[in-house]
Amino acid sequence: MLTIKEMRDRAASIRSAHMTAEGEVTLGHIHLIKLHATKQAIEKVATLVSEAAQAAQMRFALVVAGVVTESLNSVYPDNPYEFKLEFRECGGKTVVDTLLYRDGDALEPMSSTGGGVWDVLAFSLRVALLVLTAGDNTRMLLVLDEPAKFLHGAEKIRRFYETLESVGQQFKLTILCARQH
Repeated sequence: MLTIKEMRDRAASIRSAHMTAEGEVTLGHIHLIKLHATKQAIEKVATLVSEAAQAAQMRFALVVAGVVTESLNSVYPDNPYEFKLEFRECGGKTVVDTLLYRDGDALEPMSSTGGGVWDVLAFSLRVALLVLTAGDNTRMLLVLDEPAKFLHGAEKIRRFYETLESVGQQFKLTILCARQH
């Protein structure tokens, strides 16, 4: 049997443990509130980063699609093309699909078109890449070796080189070109 003093000591010990536990619960609650606030801040930042990335993707897609579509249609005005970029998530990463349309029909650029279209695609994609990656005060130089190698017909070749000159002026590019024509 316990004496009164032992009971009082045990009660004091239990009270002390209770007060310590209460303090730990309060500190844990405060820590939980701070963690929740941090989580909300991180989610807001993640949303802002995602929105900024989507805006950058849209800008990228508009510039690239615009340059490519305009170039293709300058060389092939009687057979208009439309070039698009579509972004999608795949395995936690963003991937881009390149799409080419003619008369609303989807085309596979490498198997459904000829070499002349490839030449125009290659040129315009290089221009878009150069424009998008160059700094503000960077002098842009594009060196091309036979850029219209697979284009057939004097009229298409003339339109291609006019497009090359026009795009060069539009984006302030210096284009150095070797050609057989």
